[in-house]
Amino acid sequence: MWEIFVSFFRLGLIGFGGPIALVALIEREICENKKWLTLEEFAEIFSVCKLLPGPMAVQVAICCGYNRGKRWGGFIAGIAFLLPALIMIIALSFLYTKNLNPNSPHLIHVFKFMQDATIAVILMALLNLGQGYIKNYTSAAIAIFCTWWVWHQPSMEPIIILTFGILGLLIYKARDINLYHFPAVVAASATSVMSGVKSDFIYNKLVQMFWVCIKAGEFSFGTGLAIIPLLHADMVTNHQWLTNQQFIDGLTLGQITPGPTTVSIVFYGFMIAGIPGLLVSLLGFYIPPMINALVIIPIFWKKLNGSPYLKVFTMWAFPAVIGGIASATLKLGVESVTSLLDVALLIIALFVLYRKLLPIWALIPLYGALGLAWGYWL
Repeated sequence: MWEIFVSFFRLGLIGFGGPIALVALIEREICENKKWLTLEEFAEIFSVCKLLPGPMAVQVAICCGYNRGKRWGGFIAGIAFLLPALIMIIALSFLYTKNLNPNSPHLIHVFKFMQDATIAVILMALLNLGQGYIKNYTSAAIAIFCTWWVWHQPSMEPIIILTFGILGLLIYKARDINLYHFPAVVAASATSVMSGVKSDFIYNKLVQMFWVCIKAGEFSFGTGLAIIPLLHADMVTNHQWLTNQQFIDGLTLGQITPGPTTVSIVFYGFMIAGIPGLLVSLLGFYIPPMINALVIIPIFWKKLNGSPYLKVFTMWAFPAVIGGIASATLKLGVESVTSLLDVALLIIALFVLYRKLLPIWALIPLYGALGLAWGYWL
């Protein structure tokens, strides 16, 4: 167990670059260095985790730990993988609330520049997601329609994702394909089905936060960026727990930490309700991937991996996810990109990312340093 902890802690410490880069690091460590899995076994794990809701890299890490040390091994692998990013984001959260004032004359440009870089990172991730999942007119139409729908009804995004997934299955069924023993309903898990239920009758903020984070954990298909529209709708628009600036600052801090970028949710929890909020957001968001990787995947492994139904569900659900991310990104962009300087910074960051001149973890701090220099020059 100690070997599992050390291996995944190290991966969490050096892992930058988003879910695909993290998965590549895990594959190299587990298959090439440790030889705990063959490439074929790892490919099976990756293919299932890519199709299931929940942060992909976290679930891959948990599944690899499960394969090595059963459920305790999977649990330890998940904790160790998240721990470096959690330590950093908690420290940054304390600094942000206690010592850093983003509106101070010296720091306002630092955060402004980093926000522009963060918008560029999200736009580039959207481009990559689009190339991977929008391959025909149907998926493009779903993405465009969902962008419009989530813009006007952001709290409906979980229902939108589920609706299009089920719609794809109904069309698939119309071709006389037998849907008996269909496992995708199980894969989505019970909280997915209940995601559209209003929790307004629960007035305790921590309970509401827990529910919001559970929903986010269930619908972050394929990429951590999928949590953006879900969290923005609940935390900024509906409950007004955070301002737009605080929300995008959290995204920025999450991007510069190693490991999964979804640790931004811990920053939000701390900003909203201090230590209790931090714990609630941590448990709420990471319970679903733990359930997926330690319970659902082992039980339904073969069905999930070979199921055409789950693939059809995600083929229709993923464009809806992309549309939700696009809508939230547009809203954040309208709030953040307000001057010609912002436009210039955004274009330069997009060029740097497109040409792969700098990694994300270096680009955002570099923009922060430029913002500090700009502020002093002014």
